[in-house]
Amino acid sequence: MVQNPIKRGQKVQIEVETGSKKTIIDCYILEPDSDRLTLSFPASKNEFAPYLSEGTEIKAFLYSFTGIMIFESIVYDAPFDGKLVIEYNEQHQIIQRRKYFRMPYITDFFLVREEGNIKTQTVDLSGGGVRFLTDTNLKAEQIFNAQLRLTNFEPMIKMQGQILKKNFYKANEYVMEFTQIDEADRNKIIQKCIKIEQSQNRKD
Repeated sequence: MVQNPIKRGQKVQIEVETGSKKTIIDCYILEPDSDRLTLSFPASKNEFAPYLSEGTEIKAFLYSFTGIMIFESIVYDAPFDGKLVIEYNEQHQIIQRRKYFRMPYITDFFLVREEGNIKTQTVDLSGGGVRFLTDTNLKAEQIFNAQLRLTNFEPMIKMQGQILKKNFYKANEYVMEFTQIDEADRNKIIQKCIKIEQSQNRKD
């Protein structure tokens, strides 16, 4: 690969087969290597450790800024002391970005218009788009330039997006799917989602 999208701290979901059932376990990359990943393994999931012995074939879903990467992997080192090591190769499948996991996060979100910007607040966000609230009536498939305040200490993130049909959403709730966004900015949003989830996991 020209640019390796695999970095420390990224989320990896592993699929564990326990008889006729499959369980998804959330892990995070502690150390990436050329052909293996050292992952955090949550103590709350130690009951699944017997199903992850060395040599066990598993499916891994890695959330990166290029998309969700699916790996057919093998357990290299079974879970021990909060760590799990899996092998992988560079042959993988990239899922569309709209499959990115979404996390609740309230922050300022602006729709840019010539007649005046619409200031709204987000409900949740992901690398592929945001859900937000506004009393302004918006139509599906409208295109807007927009700005997102990810933190108070960084410049606003700029993007262009399309309003999706509301379907089951509340009357004042909309979703924008990003159609144009700098990949570095998309990655900032993804990393923010990961930090939110990690923070939630520590509280559980």
